[in-house]
Amino acid sequence: MPENISATEYVAPPKRTGPVVPHRLNVPKTWRFATCAMALAMPSGAAQSQSPWHAARDGVEIKATALTRSALLAFYQARGFSAQAIAPYADACAFSFEVRNTGRGPLRLRLADWRAGERAGGARFMLPDEWDAEWVRRGVAEPARIAFRWAQFQAELEFAPGDWIMGMAALERRPPGRFRMSFRHRNGKESREVVLDNVTCAPLD
Repeated sequence: MPENISATEYVAPPKRTGPVVPHRLNVPKTWRFATCAMALAMPSGAAQSQSPWHAARDGVEIKATALTRSALLAFYQARGFSAQAIAPYADACAFSFEVRNTGRGPLRLRLADWRAGERAGGARFMLPDEWDAEWVRRGVAEPARIAFRWAQFQAELEFAPGDWIMGMAALERRPPGRFRMSFRHRNGKESREVVLDNVTCAPLD
């Protein structure tokens, strides 16, 4: 409560009931709200091949859900992709991520710092710009490309305490069997890591 307001005058702000789209580094402000709307329309529980993986540490909560090929095909075909065009993404090891900042300071993430498998030779996540270059090469129309980008976990994110964000991301290759997924992040000046163990890709159906 502000010091210059008495207890009888103070009215607490309303509690948040939905996601607050955080500041996205190098992403225009007009994309923030569209990204939130697209995230809420992402594949539902029917797209899951197993229960989500969850971890919480150092003020960060992460949930990862493996997405099936059929769900990804349906989702992106409904947004203008042909089955042939979206096949590289649908055949990849793709996940839906939900990240919450439960700490007391700003949280910064870089998708390029996340790995699956051993860090030295682990698979990295493809960045949205890399996928966009592939869609341009395949002749995908711009509206479909924009819809795809809005649904992705962005390359760089920074968001405040209490905020959360959702988005999809796919690995550059499918790791065999079960693997460890590591998520590096920065809380202020400190670099930290959250780990999910025994993660698997959704089977190709």
